[in-house]
Amino acid sequence: MMARSGASGIQRFGTSMWSADIGSNLENLAAHMNAQLHMSLSRLDYFGSDIGGFHRGALNGEDLSMVYTQWFADGLLTDIPARPHANNSSCPYGQGQPSGNCHETAPDRVGDRASNLANLRQRYAMSPYLYSLAHRAYLAGEPVVPPLVYYYQTDPNVRRLGSEKLLGRDLLVALVADRNGPQTRDVYLPAGDWVDYRTNEWLHSTGETFAGRPLMHNGVFSLPVFARAGALIPKMYVDKKTMNIFGKRSDGSTRDELILRAYAAPLPSGFTLYEDDGQTQAYLGGAVRTTRLSQQLAADGSSAAVTIAAAEGNYQGAPAARGAVVELVTHGQQATGVSLNGSPLPALATPAALDTAASGWVNAGGNLILAKSESGPVTAARTFVFALKPAPEEVTAAFQCRNGTTVWRQSVYVAGAGDRLGNWDPSKAVKLSPTTYPRWTGTLDNLPARKQLAWKCLKRPEGAAQPVVWQAGNNNVLVTPAGGAVTTSGNFQP
Repeated sequence: MMARSGASGIQRFGTSMWSADIGSNLENLAAHMNAQLHMSLSRLDYFGSDIGGFHRGALNGEDLSMVYTQWFADGLLTDIPARPHANNSSCPYGQGQPSGNCHETAPDRVGDRASNLANLRQRYAMSPYLYSLAHRAYLAGEPVVPPLVYYYQTDPNVRRLGSEKLLGRDLLVALVADRNGPQTRDVYLPAGDWVDYRTNEWLHSTGETFAGRPLMHNGVFSLPVFARAGALIPKMYVDKKTMNIFGKRSDGSTRDELILRAYAAPLPSGFTLYEDDGQTQAYLGGAVRTTRLSQQLAADGSSAAVTIAAAEGNYQGAPAARGAVVELVTHGQQATGVSLNGSPLPALATPAALDTAASGWVNAGGNLILAKSESGPVTAARTFVFALKPAPEEVTAAFQCRNGTTVWRQSVYVAGAGDRLGNWDPSKAVKLSPTTYPRWTGTLDNLPARKQLAWKCLKRPEGAAQPVVWQAGNNNVLVTPAGGAVTTSGNFQP
């Protein structure tokens, strides 16, 4: 059930509460973040808001699109449920509004559509992890979205920190409510080793703030998320055909393989995946499947083992067999070989080849190794062993396109040689952001060192591959250094 008020004891019933009919402004979004902190400490795990705000007339001179995009990104990571909503009860009928809905709420109609779509897909991809946290909340009272102080009680820096949350124990999210349309955000990380969820960059913190963490990734607004070293995050496959968290797809197929992201660490770690039918209360009678996940990096860094144990328990509709994909995130290492239960897996040429291969492994770059096993009985354990060696240096490159004047619904992109730059395909080009319009910029991490990359600026409509306007003249050429960061520029003619 949902409720917007309740007394002590309501948490026993799994009630989903929300922050009531609040105004559409960033001050209320920030207040919601703080309220969620107190709800979690009161064992109310399911707490959300009217994403975008209920009373649209409460905007304090802010741009609704900016407010909604930030609110949607926040809500899709920490709100349970994530629920866009607005007050349309007083909207007039007629005048192009036959339903009386004068305030848009759907994420494909308000805010930045590409960012909203990416953040929605991220929520779906994380659903096995979040659903397992919900089971732990039911079984052991462990919080789903705790404040940092819950797990870091001896760190005085987190006691007044309401704008950062944890998802379970292993993921840290930095939320945003900034009327300036921010491009970056400072993030406090408790002492320990943390990994940027998007770039796989490792950060060692002594309990400090890391400045200027990017909020824009290939033209998409997304919040900073960090994983603890040793974290194990079960995920699901998501693409444009995904219809629900069971992997049902619009073409009638199902993608129900288990995707496990493992952050290699010498200290052994584990996580339990919980699954049930997702529709009934049969879990109360024990209709639950559990699968223990674990990882350990060898002390000398020469190998890492990731195990998906035999599943225990059952529920109606549970798959008897499934495939598995391991996304191993290492600290500056790549694989020389991968075995599954003692048998070597074939090496693949590119990450894209993994999608069509029955099994195999590939170094995907940027501290990421991918390994896949074909579908097999869930009652059989699978242990992936990765033989490791130090990886070559990689480079972060900032791409700039100058004099990029555009028309409505048109943006600037870069395309060039190699998979990261779309292999000159405009539909796969990397979108830039208008930081100082008409100059557009964007950053690509994990590029190979000591390589020559040809590229160009282009303009095309958002959401369409044509028409394309290429930067005139010769290709731009970037020669990457041995490591570190570099800036490269192209120029549309003024």
